[in-house]
Amino acid sequence: MNNNSKYSEVIKSLTFGIKRKYNSKDEKKDDGELRMRIIPETINDTKKAKIDEESDFSEEDGVMIFSDNKIKAKKSDVEESKKSFENEKINELRKVNRIFTWGTDIPPPFINFSDLNLPEIFMKNLETFKIKEPSPIQMQSIPIMMGGREIMASAPTGSGKTLSFIIPIMLVILKGRDSTVKNPRIKALIIEPTKILAKQTYLNFVKFTDGLDIKIQNLEDEKISEDTEVLITTPNKFIFAMKNYKKKILKKLEWLVVDESDRLFETTEKDRDRDFRSQLAEIYNICDSLSIKHAFFSATFSGSVENWCKENLNDVIHVCIGIKNSSNTNVTQELVFAGTEQGKVSTMKAMLRSGFNPPAIVFVQSKYRAKQLYVELREAFQNINIALITSEVSDKDKEFILEKFRLGNIYILICTELLGRGLDVVGVNLVVNYDLPTSIISYIHRVGRTGRAGKTGRAITYFTEDDIERIRPIATVIHQAGYDVPDYTLQVKKLSRRKITELKRRAPKRRNIRRLRSSVKS
Repeated sequence: MNNNSKYSEVIKSLTFGIKRKYNSKDEKKDDGELRMRIIPETINDTKKAKIDEESDFSEEDGVMIFSDNKIKAKKSDVEESKKSFENEKINELRKVNRIFTWGTDIPPPFINFSDLNLPEIFMKNLETFKIKEPSPIQMQSIPIMMGGREIMASAPTGSGKTLSFIIPIMLVILKGRDSTVKNPRIKALIIEPTKILAKQTYLNFVKFTDGLDIKIQNLEDEKISEDTEVLITTPNKFIFAMKNYKKKILKKLEWLVVDESDRLFETTEKDRDRDFRSQLAEIYNICDSLSIKHAFFSATFSGSVENWCKENLNDVIHVCIGIKNSSNTNVTQELVFAGTEQGKVSTMKAMLRSGFNPPAIVFVQSKYRAKQLYVELREAFQNINIALITSEVSDKDKEFILEKFRLGNIYILICTELLGRGLDVVGVNLVVNYDLPTSIISYIHRVGRTGRAGKTGRAITYFTEDDIERIRPIATVIHQAGYDVPDYTLQVKKLSRRKITELKRRAPKRRNIRRLRSSVKS
């Protein structure tokens, strides 16, 4: 062996552990980049090459370890470059996925579910329900909750918000089982604005955690099961039930999640809705342990929600996917001028005759008008399966109708604002706002019944001459989503704050769709 080869062998020994050996160029490249389709092409290739170059110490560098301290400075520079590059990749990842964040020390988003070290059973459940990769809201909110940080998260309807809090809660419960505590306790309390949404969240929790033996309860009466680990309920149900229990049943509570939280702050026509804020305050008083973390999720956030969270949450992180209070970009949105109330009837009948892609949900502003439209369409289209849901329909009948709708046995479902929020019916192809929504938030939630889980949908909104003074906010949302609206709808004078408040409390008066001679059963 000549002197040169001996020298090379010595150098290799000295530099072992400093320079990583890669089997191929591709392996080296993959190691330094985020995986998946989200890595943007815009990251500067020159900068990447420079960092790679600086990361590979030469043979001379290896000898320098024993002769000079300059290598320490070089290592520090390389680490700074790597840190800067990683931050740039994180920022680009958020930018590409339209993830906007506010707060301090925000954890980076993750890329694949496999990054989270989830139970194998849970991964199989995700595969069963064909969930292959996380949505943007899941990418960012799950690491935040896993880090024990409080969060206020806003994302378009149908974007996977429920799974965003299911995963962190599941991990908290499974981790707690490693301790010496034998008796299960409530670890998470999930508050939903309606019984329908509570049932829906319960079913989602059950299907995703199947096989993990997590005790989940949808509180339908005042009795809380002794082995409950996840309690899902409405504000009023929980407050009423807690009158029969002491706070000690919540002593292990780690998460209080408020879903569709903007609904809890709305001021509407009915006293029960206006009372949600005081109910939430009472829930806070019941769940008063300093160790409890809070998470607020919704498709929209009003100023009152944001202000409340800033005042009551500790070091909260705000996450917003896309433009704040914007509609789902997977939904094609149309604004149709029908002239009069009778014109809306004629326009809708013409649309149905020309052919539509069922199933469809039709929103009307009151239960009486919903009945009128139901009778009108049933008489005109006896070959189309049409159903009606209002507040007068029993819970049992609602579930029966919704199940038939999910199975495709009902083509058109006519309803009020009751179903405008959170209802997860995958496969709805068309939403018709027969009566103009009274607020942007109402519009976003209605339109969000289609285009869910990455699918596309269509939304049609009718308006009349009497609606023109109220059309600008809705037209603006549609226009911002990239769809055409009549120019004049964007130039209508803005509503006064007093008028906006009145619309939230009381829907505008409208002429009858038709006269009803007798009560209508759905």
